[in-house]
Amino acid sequence: MAIKGKGKTRSKAPARAPKRGPVPVPKPFGQRTWVRLTAAFIAGVFLMSMSWWVWEGLDKNRNTKAAAADQAQQQQAIAAWKATLEPTLSTVGQLQGVTPPQIATTLTPAIAAIAKGTDPGVNEADLTTLATQLDDAAKTLEKFKLTDAIRDHGFDRNEVDVITSAHDEISQGLRALAIAARLTALAIAVPDRAEELTAAAKQAAETGQSLIQHGWTKYGNIAGAAGIPLAAPQGLPAGAGS
Repeated sequence: MAIKGKGKTRSKAPARAPKRGPVPVPKPFGQRTWVRLTAAFIAGVFLMSMSWWVWEGLDKNRNTKAAAADQAQQQQAIAAWKATLEPTLSTVGQLQGVTPPQIATTLTPAIAAIAKGTDPGVNEADLTTLATQLDDAAKTLEKFKLTDAIRDHGFDRNEVDVITSAHDEISQGLRALAIAARLTALAIAVPDRAEELTAAAKQAAETGQSLIQHGWTKYGNIAGAAGIPLAAPQGLPAGAGS
């Protein structure tokens, strides 16, 4: 008796395709780490640049305001000095703007004339009066409290030194011219010593004129830097001209 199905082979089922695993979705460009880091770096640099620009602008503005305030204070101090210096010198000479003033213009010609034995054009009393005027002018400048006028007015140490030395040189120059005038008056009064006295008078006069010239030049420079104009040329006062 035969066994059914013996010797028959079963058909195999076809192989299944492998299952696909989940495919990761790529991150959007803006969410990638390196993009974020780069963007953060650029933003940081921009923020720093903007902060620096703003700070520089504020600092520049502060410096501009400080400079304007300093100049205003300097102008105030120089104007006070000018109000004493220029009128005082006008009593014994002629102001010429930035050019050093002509002080005691009758003095030098008188010294030269006496040394040559010619008419000096002035007498002993004229020269004595001139000497008194020069001394009075020097006293006026010496009484002016220049240090108080310029203190805390925006001047640096070098500027303070220039201002004070200019003021001192001008007052000392007036004193030297006063000595020269008295020596010249004495030369007229004592003809036998005229040569000796006029030589000393000439030296004193040259010293005085040099001091005034140096002091006025410094004054002009400081006043110009502060924006203060010097007095325009004026006429000579009575007794001081030629």
